[in-house]
Amino acid sequence: MSSHRLPPGSSNLSRFERPRPVRYTIADLEHETGVSARTIRYYISEGLLQPAYGRGPSATYDADHLLRLRMIQQLKDERLPLADIKERISQLTPDDIAVMLKVQMAPQAESWRLFSLHPDFTIAVRDRTGTGSARPISYDHAFDLIVEYARTVLDDLGHEEENRERFGQNGRGDD
Repeated sequence: MSSHRLPPGSSNLSRFERPRPVRYTIADLEHETGVSARTIRYYISEGLLQPAYGRGPSATYDADHLLRLRMIQQLKDERLPLADIKERISQLTPDDIAVMLKVQMAPQAESWRLFSLHPDFTIAVRDRTGTGSARPISYDHAFDLIVEYARTVLDDLGHEEENRERFGQNGRGDD
């Protein structure tokens, strides 16, 4: 692909990379949960949490750490001893804990409807059926206008192609 067809500043774009899992510092966990770094380290030493990824200031934690800390806090609020809390959460997966805490772990799936205007052009429209949020009627009207305009443009381009083929490259017929 030639660089003159790319948007300005896009020539140095890197290839698509899969998103990395979210990682937290201990300060992030403190901020998100209100649990001190010292207490987090204590929970790790007692086996309530898995160890951090790495050591020292560069150590990181994942969503499982965050969820388990929130679950520990909830169970502590119910006055359960740490030994009972450890026993309860040790068999739970992050998804189990997320359900218990009513936390959404993955983005909701989206579905799209595809409308073909031409073999080379398709319009994708988010399907909102079953999501509980209806599309405003003005969007349907806008969609109709977009489709009508796009078909007009594509028809015009098709006629230009036919004329070029019929009359030669310059469109005048005097090659």
